[in-house]
Amino acid sequence: MRYLASARDSLTTFSTRYYKDIRFWLIVLSIIRLYGITQPPLEFQHPWRQADGLMIARNFYENGPKILYPMVDTAGEKSGITGSEFPLLNYLMYLVSLVFGYQHWYGRLIVLIVSGFGSLYFYKSVRKFFDEPVAFNATIILTASYWFSYSRKTFPDCFSASLCLIALYFILEYLQTGKLPHLLLYLLSACLGCLSKISSTLILSVLILPVFSAAYPMQRKIWMLACSAIVLGCIGGWYFVWVPYLNETFGYGDHFTGGCPLLSMGWEEIRTNFPAILRRLFIIPTKYLGCLLFIASFIYVLYKKKWIVFLIFLIPYLCFLLIILKTGKSILMDQYYVLCSIPAFAFISGYTLSQIANKKVMWFILLAIAGESIGRQMNDHRPHKINTAFANLETIVDSVSNRTDLFVINSGPHCPTVMYFAHRKGWTVFPVKLQDRAYLDEVKAKGCKFVLISKRMYGDNYDIQLDLPQLFESDDFRIYSLK
Repeated sequence: MRYLASARDSLTTFSTRYYKDIRFWLIVLSIIRLYGITQPPLEFQHPWRQADGLMIARNFYENGPKILYPMVDTAGEKSGITGSEFPLLNYLMYLVSLVFGYQHWYGRLIVLIVSGFGSLYFYKSVRKFFDEPVAFNATIILTASYWFSYSRKTFPDCFSASLCLIALYFILEYLQTGKLPHLLLYLLSACLGCLSKISSTLILSVLILPVFSAAYPMQRKIWMLACSAIVLGCIGGWYFVWVPYLNETFGYGDHFTGGCPLLSMGWEEIRTNFPAILRRLFIIPTKYLGCLLFIASFIYVLYKKKWIVFLIFLIPYLCFLLIILKTGKSILMDQYYVLCSIPAFAFISGYTLSQIANKKVMWFILLAIAGESIGRQMNDHRPHKINTAFANLETIVDSVSNRTDLFVINSGPHCPTVMYFAHRKGWTVFPVKLQDRAYLDEVKAKGCKFVLISKRMYGDNYDIQLDLPQLFESDDFRIYSLK
């Protein structure tokens, strides 16, 4: 009986100390995401976007840590210096690589750690103004959402959004306490977060509410606005002055594009693809059960006239929809655009879920939503079968060329995956371009020495044969000489 009592006491201790502690669940979810974290970034979802940032990090390590001059490998004979998001994540990878040597998965680990703190500070921010169940539910929904898989990918979306969530907590602390360190931490984390990904700025749009609140001293609100103006100035300086300067000066601007030039063009693209875009906006973030909860939450909050809850959701979400108008149909391919909207999505869902009087029912719904969302993402934690061959590409390319030789590859103008894994520099073009002899002569004159055909990149219909000396062939690749 003594052992049964001891076991019962241990279970009670666990239930009171751990399963209601958000830190416990954030650690558990982080441990789950460690599965396959050292695998090459060749999963089905967006290996090209990860290769994009990894090129910059590797070039910092190999060619010099000039953080203001991010460099890619797909600029042909040019230096590769180009405008991009502020390369904070890439530079952190470089710093870790100085100690341990370059490995791609350092970026995954950095994003995972920062996103974990982002989820924690999201919880703490919600907890300031709402009950514990609201903050807990919202944080679990956030972390189990699309963030679950994208917070272990090496690109800046979750990384920057998490920094902005941390910034939001510190500015709310400053408004309540007036302590200067909190204001400075807001300035630092907001600046770094918004520079890393400009769309993450929308997370801080909820700060318009305390501006009009009488609960905070005017002087603190003025200092908050002053620091926010500095953040906006840094954003404008980087994205609208420095990025165009880099593109113009170094002659390669294809790396970073600004979406549709007019909102009307973006709307037309959205209208044409409306059903698919609705799926991206509402089902992708938290899957089907989460979407149903969101719809119910939207109706519930309006029916109960919970206007503050509604505004906390609506302000950042409207800002997000404006971003979607700017990007247009790009969200169909770049599904990660929704990541910056999920905190608002999770907040209103977590609030409504907490209103269920029967806590067992509440827990069941929460676990069902988290389970479905996580279960549908676990297959993205390992390389996809169509991409696995790229992992050994560098060894193949080393057997026929030197590290400094320029290549032209049939991977499309905006897909750097093959070039990254080949560990070379050069051009990435559509397959039809390689059948143009004049184009091959042009790149040869610019120093290109080899043509690499990735047979599976566009399917069997694009496995083209060239009238050039063939140096290598396998089931996946073919290499020709242009010398």
